[in-house]
Formats: sequence, structure tokens, C-alpha cells
Amino acid sequence: MTLSQYLKKMSKEICHRGECTEDEHHCDYCAYINSQVQLMDICAPDYFQGSSKPYAAIPLPWSGNQKELEREVKEQCAESGWRKDDQ
Repeated sequence: MTLSQYLKKMSKEICHRGECTEDEHHCDYCAYINSQVQLMDICAPDYFQGSSKPYAAIPLPWSGNQKELEREVKEQCAESGWRKDDQ
């Protein structure tokens, strides 16, 4: 299972618990993913402990594919000033 598939699965579960509808989402969760495209945490922004390394905050529900996820993580990490040699 790719990370993108996992996020789709978790999105459905979180939305079900939050009683979200197709048009209205009551959940406020993000997937926090490091620059290596590894999941760090899924939680509400208020609960994320942060990281000293670059990361992306991907809002859920997620509906994209793996390449879209990787692109979004790369873009967010680049916006934070991360460079490939910072790993």
C-alpha cells in the first residue's frame, strides 16, 4: 500500500468519525510527512509536536495519487527553504 492509498483510507475513517458529508467536512486533520515522503503523524494541527527537519502538512481528506503527494511534499519542503543536501 502506498502512502497515498493509506491517506485515502485514513481520510475515509476520519471523515466517518467526524460525520463529514461529501460537501462539508468537520474534521481538521493533516498528515505530516517528512522530506523523505515518510509519514510522521496524522492529527489536528494543534496537536502536532513539530519537527526540526522539513515537513509537509497535507490536509485531509486526501484524494490524489502517489505522484501528486510526492510533488506536494516536495513543494512544501522547498517553500520552507529545504534543499536536497539538507537531508
